[in-house]
Amino acid sequence: MQPVDLLWATQECGGAEFGDKRLTPRFIKVAAALAAQPTASIPLALQGWGETKGGYRLFDNPKVTPNKIIAAHAKATVRRVQGQNIILVAQDTMAVSFNSHDDTQGLGPIGPESSRGLFVHSCLAGRIDGTPLGLLHQKMWARTGTKEDEEKESARWIEAMRAVKPQIPDGTRLVMVGDRENDFFGYFAAVAEEQVDAIVRAAHDRKLQGQHPTLAAALAAAPPLGTLTVTVPRKPDQPEREASLTLFATTVELPPTTTYRGPHKEPVRLNAVCAYEIDAPQEVQNPIRWVLLTTLPVADAEQAAAVVRWYSLRWRIERFHYTLKSGCQIENLQLQTERRLENAIATYSIAAWRILWLTYEARQNPDAPCTSVLSDIEWKAIVLILNKNQILKGHRAPSNPPSLSTAVIYISRLGGFLARKGDGDPGVKVLWRGWRRLQDMVTMLQAAEASGFVGKG
Repeated sequence: MQPVDLLWATQECGGAEFGDKRLTPRFIKVAAALAAQPTASIPLALQGWGETKGGYRLFDNPKVTPNKIIAAHAKATVRRVQGQNIILVAQDTMAVSFNSHDDTQGLGPIGPESSRGLFVHSCLAGRIDGTPLGLLHQKMWARTGTKEDEEKESARWIEAMRAVKPQIPDGTRLVMVGDRENDFFGYFAAVAEEQVDAIVRAAHDRKLQGQHPTLAAALAAAPPLGTLTVTVPRKPDQPEREASLTLFATTVELPPTTTYRGPHKEPVRLNAVCAYEIDAPQEVQNPIRWVLLTTLPVADAEQAAAVVRWYSLRWRIERFHYTLKSGCQIENLQLQTERRLENAIATYSIAAWRILWLTYEARQNPDAPCTSVLSDIEWKAIVLILNKNQILKGHRAPSNPPSLSTAVIYISRLGGFLARKGDGDPGVKVLWRGWRRLQDMVTMLQAAEASGFVGKG
């Protein structure tokens, strides 16, 4: 762990309020260690039995809760939100499997057969350029296996929206973004009541009140507004690509559904946007066809395109979940109780966001100094290893720190990124793999310098 990591953790998590002042410095040290080595296990990141035992005690302390951990991070997120005209907050749920940990207490069913684990619902704030600014809300729970699960879980979308709203600074427009699971009348009624803007992908066709009987019929009657090109992120079976979408939009009224039990008895007036991919490449098995329901205006092609672009940025929360599960490897945690697991997941969530933020911040602000993220020994380590051939030939190593974009490319090259002309920007996976190698190199370099071993014949 470098001083820059401790400084970052102090700024990011120093507002933690656990009801015991002694716990906040301990939490800052643990958060700094996990952020410095987000792909490492807790013992490896904390380095030493004493520090590891302190981390376990922290996660087991009843005064430490995931809500308090995320609340500390959310304060820093709100500071980053300050000054933004529009902020997008994507919410989504992921299942975390601990199926192989038979002795862990407090888990519940998460899928078919005997799978056991927890659910994590997160709200990730981001700028409209796609840079993730941090979490504003997170909730974890274990299912009980009863009918009450479904009712409680549908309420999480409304609960999350209401938790996010009061944190948004005056003068900043909040737009909540959700996928198909977010599509139910109770949510739209709550959005109307709270006067919050939202974009939700429709899960199915539905009955309407008014001229057209169904949502599909209303959109079929709408004239095309124009076209839009969006970037589709890489998937395991296909590379990143550009998709050309034709846009249609209309206004609809959603009547209460038969399953709705809330107080809102009148139809909810929304705008509907259909984005349909034409002439998709033959290798694309599922061309894009999004039907989006929104409170935002869609009177012309520009407004409809903004809705589609902002919805496409919802992918950031999927990359966050991917980083948390595959990069931070939270499903390998062996902490025996639900309390410890939830506190650890909340802390790793902050580390996962940092990696995700670094990936996209380097694209938006490529010329920023890397010293805001890397310590001197970290940037010097990557410069040394990637210029080793020139150095071995007698050339001097660069003496100035690289830009943020160059540093991220250097780190990603350590993780397997080839940095060829047509490769585009590095993704989050090569970045976290490179970050892990960088920390090993820094540890070796520090040990060599401290021992005086380097330079001896």
